[in-house]
Amino acid sequence: MSTDLVEALKAMGYADTETPALVRSFPPAVTESLRDFRVQEVRDIVETLLYIYIAQNSASSRGEGEGVVEQSCYAYTSGPLFALAQVDLIRSVSWQGTTVIRATPAGEAIARPLVEARIRALDIPALAHEINEVVPVLLAGTVKGSYVNKTFPSALPRTEETFVGFLLNNTPGLFSECERFAARLKAAGCAVLAYAYDLDGRGADGVVYTFPPEFAYILKEMLETIDPGVREHYDMLIESFYSTFTVLRYLACGEDYDRIRALPAHRRELSRVLSLLTDAIYILEGVREDDGVNLARFIVKDRNLYDVHLRDLGRTLMTDVAAKIVIERPAPEPVVESPFPKEAVPPVPKEDTIAAPVPPAKEAVDEWDDALFADEGEEKEEEDEPVAPASSDADEPPSVSPSGFSSSVLPEHRQSHLRGSNAVPEERRSDEPSHVPTVVPRPGGLDVFLGHAQDGRRVNWSPGRLNNGHMIILGGSGAGKTETIRCIAAELAAQAMPVVLIDFHGDMAASTGNIRSYKIREGGEYYFNPLELDPAIDEITPLRATSDFVDAISINFPTLGIQQRRKIKNIIKDCYRSSGITGKTETWKRVLDFDNIESEIMSCEDEAIPAYLEDIFDYKLFSGEEKISIPTILSGGITHINLNALPENLRYLFADLFLRRIYYTLQATGEIPRGTENDREKFRLFVIVDEAKLLVSQKSGSKTSIKAVLNKYATEMRKFGVSLILASQLIAHFNEEILANIAVKFCMRAENKKQAQENAKFFEVSEKDLLNFQPGEGILIIGSEKMNIRIVPSSGRNP
Repeated sequence: MSTDLVEALKAMGYADTETPALVRSFPPAVTESLRDFRVQEVRDIVETLLYIYIAQNSASSRGEGEGVVEQSCYAYTSGPLFALAQVDLIRSVSWQGTTVIRATPAGEAIARPLVEARIRALDIPALAHEINEVVPVLLAGTVKGSYVNKTFPSALPRTEETFVGFLLNNTPGLFSECERFAARLKAAGCAVLAYAYDLDGRGADGVVYTFPPEFAYILKEMLETIDPGVREHYDMLIESFYSTFTVLRYLACGEDYDRIRALPAHRRELSRVLSLLTDAIYILEGVREDDGVNLARFIVKDRNLYDVHLRDLGRTLMTDVAAKIVIERPAPEPVVESPFPKEAVPPVPKEDTIAAPVPPAKEAVDEWDDALFADEGEEKEEEDEPVAPASSDADEPPSVSPSGFSSSVLPEHRQSHLRGSNAVPEERRSDEPSHVPTVVPRPGGLDVFLGHAQDGRRVNWSPGRLNNGHMIILGGSGAGKTETIRCIAAELAAQAMPVVLIDFHGDMAASTGNIRSYKIREGGEYYFNPLELDPAIDEITPLRATSDFVDAISINFPTLGIQQRRKIKNIIKDCYRSSGITGKTETWKRVLDFDNIESEIMSCEDEAIPAYLEDIFDYKLFSGEEKISIPTILSGGITHINLNALPENLRYLFADLFLRRIYYTLQATGEIPRGTENDREKFRLFVIVDEAKLLVSQKSGSKTSIKAVLNKYATEMRKFGVSLILASQLIAHFNEEILANIAVKFCMRAENKKQAQENAKFFEVSEKDLLNFQPGEGILIIGSEKMNIRIVPSSGRNP
């Protein structure tokens, strides 16, 4: 029995009593192959197999699990896929330029008992009790029609082409309930987020929660715990809705006759609907087809009238659905205990939800003047000002809600300007900004002060109390994004947390604190070598480093052909051998000089290869005078990586490879302690990326791949103690899979109406509010809570 395999399965959460039987499900050849890998690598390989086994059920219009697109596999850039292919547990096929992977029968035989063990560990009765109301949608999304491949959208669908999309579009409350349940299954390792793949279409078609084939058993057990009368009601409801929906879609889309499958229920429903369309069609009596489908035939005589009738029937169905499937489970209001006496707490509005954003009165003048948020390179010169003495109230620690934001109440004299446009601000005492009083930190806590809510509460971001420590910041030019980033970075650094800023425009560097700045530019003053190895990090082998480098090159240069990528890989492998570097870790103290690779690449017989890579060598991107040390970055303080002087394609390439190296370094350190109550122990590094769209929106040919790289960081780096803070202009710059893995979302002022339209829809606020926000203002979502806040700029904080 392979000790590493046993340890890997235990690390994945399998019980000691189950492990021997699970190990025996691995063929001897596979077990022998896994002996060449360390425990963490074995775990990655097995997790990747489970991911593929579950994700290959992603939706296609054929109703079959065709496979999972390669880019959505979190480990697609590294060794697990190669290791699985070597022992014939997965296979891949290219289709219309996209690589699709699925488990082989041998891979399924290993994955099935592993998934079943995870399902058995679920608290089925508790889950069944929680999702009583959403059973119809879960059934529709997993066992009805083309959804036999068991998927569920990870974002509210915008079209009604599928039955589950129809249900969710017309009863959005159901979506929140279903998504919550799907997220529970994902956290338990029984579901994944993957790109749905349609062989009838042209590649990936959105991100979905995908469930394993065994998911049907979960639903069965849940239904058995529900009252039989309720269960029968659900069955009839779904059958009725689904039959009508299928017939209407069949009539509206002109699908092939076999798509309706001519079930008795469908034939009856089709006859009923056709009887309502008699003034728009001719029924062809007695016409039978040789295919045996036996559906009524007709000819449309008035297309406009026909379409109107179908739309009316669709609206009737929508009304019926909304009336019979209703979720009435309002979330409990968050209880935030204030350390101050009740009489000091300002009144809170009684609305069930956070009130819509209220722009401040324009005539009110306070410390939130635009000049304090001189953004996008327009810094205001400041004079040294005396610091106001801290209030005695500040000696109390902030109260922290389970959702990860903490708050305390401002003194009464500082609340009036935050209560809405109808409040009368008291006379301003002076022109100087009021400094924020010091707050005693929680023991073991990590609270990052952001600003103030409308009711005067002090709002902190407490990433250790959330599912993840990731954040996105949205807003147009001049909204205050850059200043907000600087403030967050400075707050983290002040608490001895290491921060790295990936700066594409050169304007993110904080003005105070322990800052080390590296400007990457022509001449190679600062550099890092992605092909350099470290004996202490045996996850990065020569083959893995080579594969990652070529992968990053191919993403950035999507027109680079397969044969050209192979030639580059062979050149690098030859350079490793020439430098005396092999698979043995004792040889990794030697350094592969990037200049040697340059001479080999530039003399390559394929002239296209030097043309693609000459900018890398001209700028000395990976060789130079002073190496950027990741251990130094992790030691603390703020590290500013300024990429402004590079061409855009090299900025992305450098950032991609640099983030990969950070990931592998922290992976070698091991996962963060599980179950720790000390928030600070949950984080080793905060990575802030301004203009994150450069990591998302590249040329169309590489867009999916680049999103998958960013998604890998959002989903995998957190367990090794990394928090990602990503800034951009539009919510659309982040796909559904990324958004599902980010707990905090902050939207600031929009630059124009188009930006406002995009962001307002996601944050459920009006476009006018986003256009009228003042610099530093925004709508903040932390977990399940939403509020309006104003960021306190660096000039208004304690030095």
